[in-house]
Amino acid sequence: MTGAAAGQAGLVPIDEVARQFGIRASAIRYYEERGLLEPVLRRAGRRWYGPAEIRRLAIIQYWQQSGLMSLEEIGEILAGPGASGRWQQVVTARIEALRARAERMNAARAYLEHVLAHHRDTSPAVDR
Repeated sequence: MTGAAAGQAGLVPIDEVARQFGIRASAIRYYEERGLLEPVLRRAGRRWYGPAEIRRLAIIQYWQQSGLMSLEEIGEILAGPGASGRWQQVVTARIEALRARAERMNAARAYLEHVLAHHRDTSPAVDR
């Protein structure tokens, strides 16, 4: 399949995928090395990705950024239940970690709201 044919088949070259995600192509190649992503086609030294692979990359990016997961954890989850029984443990642990983090953030927000409400004219370090 030529580059033009790959484009017509809905495949996108690695440089364009990288541009869409605002990352370097080397990051995508690194995900491949880690077994998280695989191109649909390799032709003349170029990697081509289809919609499913691009969606998978979006999931990897989302989980890394907002779920605060390591690539190892992401790999376990993406491998699914067939690969190992560990993926459910990873998801459960990540849920608990995010719950604990949310509780700490809520406590910090409540404290700052208290400071704003009760220390308008003094430092919160000053005993009132």
